[in-house]
Amino acid sequence: MNIILICAQMIIQIYFLAHEMKAIIDCGVAEGNMEAIAQSGLRMVLFSVATAVLALFASYLSSSITAGITGDLRESCYKKVLGMTPQDFSSFGESTLLTRTMADATQIQILIINFMRSSLMVPIVIVILLISVFLMNKTIFEIIFVVFVCSILFLTIMGAKSKPFFNKLQKQLDRLNLLVKEKITGARTIRSFGNQEFEEAKLEKEIQGAYDMAIAANNRINFLSPVAMIIMNWMVVIIYNVGSNQLKLGLASISDMLVIFQYVTYFITTLAVIPMLLNLIPKVVVSSERINDLLDYEPKVKYTGSGEPRVTEGEIEFQNVSFGYGEGSRTIAGISFVAKKGKTTAFIGATGSGKSTLMNLALGFFHPNSGKILIDGISYEDIDIEALKKHFSYASQSASVFQDTAYKNITMYDDSIDRKRVEEACRASCFDEVIEKMPQGIETIMAQGGKNISGGQRQRLSLARTVVRNAEVYIFDDTFSALDASTEQKARKRIKEMLAGKTVLMVAQKINTIKDADQILVLDHGAIVGKGTHSELMESCDIYKEIYDTQCYLDGNKQNE
Repeated sequence: MNIILICAQMIIQIYFLAHEMKAIIDCGVAEGNMEAIAQSGLRMVLFSVATAVLALFASYLSSSITAGITGDLRESCYKKVLGMTPQDFSSFGESTLLTRTMADATQIQILIINFMRSSLMVPIVIVILLISVFLMNKTIFEIIFVVFVCSILFLTIMGAKSKPFFNKLQKQLDRLNLLVKEKITGARTIRSFGNQEFEEAKLEKEIQGAYDMAIAANNRINFLSPVAMIIMNWMVVIIYNVGSNQLKLGLASISDMLVIFQYVTYFITTLAVIPMLLNLIPKVVVSSERINDLLDYEPKVKYTGSGEPRVTEGEIEFQNVSFGYGEGSRTIAGISFVAKKGKTTAFIGATGSGKSTLMNLALGFFHPNSGKILIDGISYEDIDIEALKKHFSYASQSASVFQDTAYKNITMYDDSIDRKRVEEACRASCFDEVIEKMPQGIETIMAQGGKNISGGQRQRLSLARTVVRNAEVYIFDDTFSALDASTEQKARKRIKEMLAGKTVLMVAQKINTIKDADQILVLDHGAIVGKGTHSELMESCDIYKEIYDTQCYLDGNKQNE
């Protein structure tokens, strides 16, 4: 439809308006016929109004199409990012994913809107003009055609040479985005260590690097437009010279030459769009490749099962599972255990012992290098892993808070969760005590990242979000660490009552958090070195006993059990 509108617009401008101008000269001025001049002038006004209306509709349509394409592109990138495992996510990096989804998509948007509003008319105008000039004056046609072909070849070759520079520029912008994010999120830490000047110098160096690269890249294409205009203006001089000679020799009429000169003006105006378009193309090619790299990315290792998971018990079993984040690395090895329904299975160990990795494996975020993971006796390999995740509820180490009401943060926009269930979850996690102090209660808008509440309060919200969901398996990855002892004790007791009959996996740093668990697994360097209840491990596992003794000593209340 947009092409039809532009074609109609160009035909009116190039053919009908030019025809009326020729009629004014031949039938009006030459014969002194004022009525013919008035009629042709009126028709020219009507054609101009029609052109303006067509241009308005074409502009509206191109804006709608561009907004739709860009929106779909960003949505596709967003969905791709949401479907990534933590391992896939880290292979790209947060800053480049943000740049590809926003800045690179914007580059494509700019090209599309310019293409549909201006560049789309270039081939239409050129074809119509070349045909019209060919029918009127073959000599001038040859001049225009040769200049046009040479200009396009020159602009295309020089534009292609600038592509590597824009590729480097986008990578520089990725790095700059990462540094800016680090400086903003880490502002307090930077100030507390008095590193403002050092960080400012570091950021200034990156900004200067991006600036220099932008100058180098743009210098490759900035001269294209002036060079093109110089070529076009020389073409005009030649055409005027040829046209004046033809008029002297009687080979062309004044009206024909005026129409041709008007066509040449249209031609130059149209060709002026090409350098602008070629300025955009290297940037867009780089941005398109980066977006395609994201959309075409396939996880290195993934589950391929498609069966519908029929989870009734929620029993999780690891059978000799091993996993490493890179080739030849080993984060965990030979892990075997069963987490039964209605029981709490806890994990404890030093930092880096593989506790969170096990939780990610249980959630299907990672694929084991060897061994099997089963739920209710069915291997993860045989089921749709995305469909399986609806049977899990997960609280991560870092409590994410979104800029919306506390209620929406807890329900995660799940309308099937009723308010009574939300109230029960808030009470179980002790988040109800936080809500009571909020100005609008549970409808209070949370600041981005939960900046208007403390770290412990964010953990309470995360706990409420986890237990409010009706799932078969609940995973708590060190989500009690920021709670004071009294609140932690109340929250653990209430959550245990609320999740009675469910499978619970719990990671903790403090033994007090997990000492009541039905089964505790002690990890050391990616291997299970102890398994049993608290009392059993105190007798059989030296590492567990060492952790207990250390924590009791630090708490100042060591006791013998």
